[in-house]
Amino acid sequence: MATTLKLSGYLAAVVTVAWTGATQKIDSLTDNEWTDLSDEIDNTSNLYFGADLDLALGSAAFTGTDCGMEIYIVPTVHGTTYPNWTGNSTSDAPENMHYSATFLPLKASTSAKRVVSSSDEAIELPQGKFKFGMRSRANVTLASNGNTLYLRPKSYQAV
Repeated sequence: MATTLKLSGYLAAVVTVAWTGATQKIDSLTDNEWTDLSDEIDNTSNLYFGADLDLALGSAAFTGTDCGMEIYIVPTVHGTTYPNWTGNSTSDAPENMHYSATFLPLKASTSAKRVVSSSDEAIELPQGKFKFGMRSRANVTLASNGNTLYLRPKSYQAV
Protein backbone atom coordinates (compact mmCIF):
# COMPACT_ATOMS: atom_id res chain seq x y z
CA MET A 1 0.00 0.00 0.00
CA ALA A 2 1.36 3.40 -0.96
CA THR A 3 1.87 6.05 1.70
CA THR A 4 0.52 9.51 1.08
CA LEU A 5 2.49 12.43 2.47
CA LYS A 6 1.22 15.88 3.32
CA LEU A 7 2.84 18.91 4.86
CA SER A 8 2.63 18.56 8.61
CA GLY A 9 2.57 22.23 9.44
CA TYR A 10 4.35 23.22 12.60
CA LEU A 11 4.82 20.08 14.71
CA ALA A 12 8.14 21.20 16.15
CA ALA A 13 8.82 23.95 18.63
CA VAL A 14 10.33 27.24 17.54
CA VAL A 15 14.14 27.23 17.74
CA THR A 16 15.92 30.38 18.87
CA VAL A 17 19.14 30.69 16.88
CA ALA A 18 21.97 31.51 19.29
CA TRP A 19 25.39 33.07 18.77
CA THR A 20 26.90 32.19 22.18
CA GLY A 21 30.49 31.61 21.04
CA ALA A 22 30.59 34.27 18.34
CA THR A 23 32.40 37.59 18.50
CA GLN A 24 29.98 39.32 16.10
CA LYS A 25 26.33 38.49 16.70
CA ILE A 26 23.20 40.19 15.36
CA ASP A 27 23.26 42.85 18.10
CA SER A 28 25.04 46.07 17.04
CA LEU A 29 25.68 44.70 13.53
CA THR A 30 26.70 47.60 11.27
CA ASP A 31 25.53 48.10 7.69
CA ASN A 32 27.15 45.55 5.33
CA GLU A 33 28.71 43.69 8.27
CA TRP A 34 28.72 39.88 8.45
CA THR A 35 27.97 37.99 11.65
CA ASP A 36 30.15 35.14 12.73
CA LEU A 37 28.47 31.73 12.41
CA SER A 38 25.73 30.86 14.91
CA ASP A 39 25.75 27.93 17.28
CA GLU A 40 25.25 24.57 15.57
CA ILE A 41 21.76 23.26 14.82
CA ASP A 42 21.47 19.47 14.51
CA ASN A 43 18.93 18.26 11.94
CA THR A 44 20.31 14.69 11.64
CA SER A 45 17.49 13.04 13.63
CA ASN A 46 14.43 15.10 12.70
CA LEU A 47 15.39 15.63 9.04
CA TYR A 48 13.18 18.69 8.65
CA PHE A 49 13.06 19.60 4.97
CA GLY A 50 12.64 23.30 5.51
CA ALA A 51 11.65 26.10 7.84
CA ASP A 52 10.15 29.53 8.09
CA LEU A 53 12.43 32.17 9.57
CA ASP A 54 11.23 34.87 11.94
CA LEU A 55 13.55 37.82 12.54
CA ALA A 56 12.93 40.27 15.37
CA LEU A 57 14.98 43.48 15.30
CA GLY A 58 15.16 46.18 17.96
CA SER A 59 14.49 49.84 17.12
CA ALA A 60 16.81 51.51 14.63
CA ALA A 61 16.42 54.14 11.89
CA PHE A 62 15.94 51.73 8.98
CA THR A 63 16.18 53.63 5.69
CA GLY A 64 16.40 53.11 1.96
CA THR A 65 14.81 50.85 -0.61
CA ASP A 66 17.40 48.05 -0.37
CA CYS A 67 16.94 47.77 3.37
CA GLY A 68 17.01 44.18 4.65
CA MET A 69 18.93 41.26 6.11
CA GLU A 70 20.71 38.53 4.17
CA ILE A 71 20.42 35.07 5.74
CA TYR A 72 22.92 32.27 5.06
CA ILE A 73 22.82 28.57 5.99
CA VAL A 74 26.23 26.87 6.23
CA PRO A 75 26.19 23.04 6.38
CA THR A 76 28.90 20.84 7.86
CA VAL A 77 31.35 19.05 5.64
CA HIS A 78 31.30 15.35 6.62
CA GLY A 79 29.23 16.17 9.73
CA THR A 80 32.00 17.77 11.77
CA THR A 81 33.90 20.48 9.90
CA TYR A 82 32.48 23.74 8.56
CA PRO A 83 33.67 25.44 5.38
CA ASN A 84 35.41 28.82 5.45
CA TRP A 85 33.18 31.71 6.52
CA THR A 86 34.25 35.34 6.81
CA GLY A 87 32.47 37.00 9.72
CA ASN A 88 32.93 40.15 11.78
CA SER A 89 33.80 42.14 8.66
CA THR A 90 32.24 44.63 6.24
CA SER A 91 34.38 43.48 3.30
CA ASP A 92 32.85 41.57 0.43
CA ALA A 93 33.22 37.86 1.15
CA PRO A 94 32.65 35.81 -2.03
CA GLU A 95 33.19 32.55 -0.10
CA ASN A 96 30.02 33.28 1.92
CA MET A 97 27.71 33.85 -1.06
CA HIS A 98 27.39 30.14 -1.88
CA TYR A 99 25.36 29.67 1.32
CA SER A 100 22.73 32.35 0.65
CA ALA A 101 19.29 31.21 1.86
CA THR A 102 17.09 34.30 1.63
CA PHE A 103 16.82 38.08 1.88
CA LEU A 104 14.36 39.49 4.41
CA PRO A 105 13.31 43.01 3.33
CA LEU A 106 12.72 45.68 5.97
CA LYS A 107 10.36 48.62 5.73
CA ALA A 108 11.99 52.01 6.24
CA SER A 109 11.01 53.37 9.68
CA THR A 110 12.44 53.94 13.15
CA SER A 111 10.42 51.28 14.96
CA ALA A 112 11.31 47.74 15.99
CA LYS A 113 10.76 45.18 13.23
CA ARG A 114 9.42 41.65 12.93
CA VAL A 115 9.78 40.00 9.53
CA VAL A 116 8.94 36.41 8.58
CA SER A 117 10.12 34.49 5.53
CA SER A 118 7.36 33.45 3.14
CA SER A 119 5.39 30.47 4.40
CA ASP A 120 4.60 29.51 0.78
CA GLU A 121 8.18 28.40 0.25
CA ALA A 122 10.12 27.05 3.19
CA ILE A 123 13.80 27.84 3.48
CA GLU A 124 15.55 24.57 2.62
CA LEU A 125 17.45 23.01 5.52
CA PRO A 126 20.45 20.67 5.24
CA GLN A 127 19.83 17.08 6.34
CA GLY A 128 22.56 17.27 8.96
CA LYS A 129 24.24 19.87 11.13
CA PHE A 130 24.37 23.52 10.09
CA LYS A 131 24.90 27.07 11.29
CA PHE A 132 23.43 30.43 10.33
CA GLY A 133 25.29 33.50 9.16
CA MET A 134 23.82 36.92 8.43
CA ARG A 135 24.74 40.16 6.72
CA SER A 136 23.08 43.45 7.46
CA ARG A 137 21.83 45.50 4.53
CA ALA A 138 19.76 47.67 6.87
CA ASN A 139 21.62 50.91 6.01
CA VAL A 140 22.06 51.48 9.76
CA THR A 141 23.72 49.91 12.81
CA LEU A 142 21.30 47.50 14.49
CA ALA A 143 20.20 48.00 18.08
CA SER A 144 22.49 46.68 20.82
CA ASN A 145 19.78 44.26 21.99
CA GLY A 146 16.39 42.88 21.00
CA ASN A 147 17.64 41.20 17.80
CA THR A 148 16.80 37.51 17.46
CA LEU A 149 16.47 34.97 14.64
CA TYR A 150 13.93 32.18 15.11
CA LEU A 151 13.60 28.97 13.09
CA ARG A 152 10.21 27.22 12.66
CA PRO A 153 10.88 23.72 11.17
CA LYS A 154 8.50 22.06 8.70
CA SER A 155 8.15 18.39 7.85
CA TYR A 156 5.92 15.85 6.14
CA GLN A 157 3.37 13.56 7.75
CA ALA A 158 2.12 10.18 6.51
CA VAL A 159 -1.67 10.01 6.09
